[in-house]
Amino acid sequence: MKEGLARARELILSHRRFVILEHEKPDGDCVGSSLALALALEKWGKQALIVSDDPHPVIYDFLPGQEHFTRTGYLGLADFHADVAIFLDCGEPERCGRALPFAQKAKYWVNIDHHVSNTKFGDAVLVDPSAAATGEILWYLFGELGVNIDARIAVCLYVAVLTDTGSFRYENTTPRALRMAADLIEKGARPQEISELVYEAKPLSSVMLLGEALQTLEIHAGGKIACVSVTREMMKKVAATSEDTEGIITYPRSIQGVMVAVQFREADEGVHVSFRTRRAVDASRIAETFGGGGHPRAAGALIKGKTLPEVKTLVLEEVRRVLEQNPDLVVKA
Repeated sequence: MKEGLARARELILSHRRFVILEHEKPDGDCVGSSLALALALEKWGKQALIVSDDPHPVIYDFLPGQEHFTRTGYLGLADFHADVAIFLDCGEPERCGRALPFAQKAKYWVNIDHHVSNTKFGDAVLVDPSAAATGEILWYLFGELGVNIDARIAVCLYVAVLTDTGSFRYENTTPRALRMAADLIEKGARPQEISELVYEAKPLSSVMLLGEALQTLEIHAGGKIACVSVTREMMKKVAATSEDTEGIITYPRSIQGVMVAVQFREADEGVHVSFRTRRAVDASRIAETFGGGGHPRAAGALIKGKTLPEVKTLVLEEVRRVLEQNPDLVVKA
């Protein structure tokens, strides 16, 4: 990553206007990283604009730097011309959806990500699958570039690493990630306040949707697979949005003996499938079978042209096949 770091430094220092691209349906790591980078570029006297195809989840509205954010449809291609496009948390350019044309107008591309499935695109590539979050790579980058991480940047980066490590519970919680968190706390991030805002300020519709989804809970493969479904009818019944589905999958995954948890969600564009796995099963490999991707323990895919029951049958058959290839799998602490 040293070569990519040197090239990114060169591009950042020698240009003035930047567009930051997020993946579709940005999560906490993506949102926190984007806002932190925009604030850092502002410190350098640069112009930075974050362009996303989807809105930021409302739980992240408390994060600073929102003035740098806009969505496709609110900005024309002629309204902002960037010298450099920076892709954050994107395994491939197409994950930016309709925001991609803003990058295509830029002369240079910088690729900052921690997904193992990243295609290594761009003029400067900072991809580190061992990083707990894309925000961790930015933290390292800021240190190398001598950026003064103030409280505003610290809060954004803390949210990035907090959410992608599952509140420092997942196996990507490394000593480096904890050192990063400690450093950010020293710089002004407040753990209790942030955790309450991210995890304990759910709208009523979110809790009601969870109740609906848990009624669909199914157990397969002798207790090694657990799945839940979220239908359009459920969403309509409780006036829920796609944001309200976040976190539902952690409940089937928490069942003792479950190796693979799957969540199915109906949407106009197809059926969204989310995977969460235990240590011995690679969720990203399963997701890639259906044109998706992600991390070894958390991944997803969008399957188009099929009904939810059809997708459910197809996916569960594949998960069973994966488990049958490893019949001695046990839950590891």
